[in-house]
Amino acid sequence: MNEIVPTILTSEIEDFSRKINSLRGVCPRVQIDIIDGKFAPAKTIDLSAIRDLIDLGDLKIDLHLMVEEPSGWISRCLELVPDRIIAQMEKMADPLGFVNEIIESGAQVGLALDLETPMKNYSEDIYLLADIVVLLGVKAGMGGQGFNPVVLEKIKKMRKILGDPPVGGGKIGVDGGLNGENIKLCQKAGANVFYVGTDFWQAENSEKRYNELLKLLD
Repeated sequence: MNEIVPTILTSEIEDFSRKINSLRGVCPRVQIDIIDGKFAPAKTIDLSAIRDLIDLGDLKIDLHLMVEEPSGWISRCLELVPDRIIAQMEKMADPLGFVNEIIESGAQVGLALDLETPMKNYSEDIYLLADIVVLLGVKAGMGGQGFNPVVLEKIKKMRKILGDPPVGGGKIGVDGGLNGENIKLCQKAGANVFYVGTDFWQAENSEKRYNELLKLLD
């Protein structure tokens, strides 16, 4: 199943609240980016602030961790009852341990690779354990960047590893610089989950933009 997932990357509580509230009744899922200021220079809203701020209602939550040692964040993430916990592999001391801990929690597990990170840095077996592998189309940690088509070849290679849906269980997500023009390219390469930030939030009507992007995947 193809998915369009709006993303929220912000350090401002008011901005976060406005965006999350605007998604109610518009889409089934949102990704919240969490950056600790160490993995990347930027720092986003804290997990505790998200927990205390809002009732997420029926929205399914993907938490994307761009942090030092993601395993240390798992318990705090679970307090938000996310559907998926996705983390950058570059700062994992024990990727298998991370995957197993998320699986045991009952949440879906996602593994993310930065634009410049070679897939061969990790065993293919670890990708097969994930519910979703997210390949970044930009350098992780900052919104508003332009899409880099280098990721298209990585998508193709990852699809060969995971197999074709519905036989292949793993989803492939793409995050960074997506818009109406390059989403189709990513889908053709083998991706089926598309995380959209700037292009989505720049639209005057978020519901209309969500439906426009969704129709591209028909």
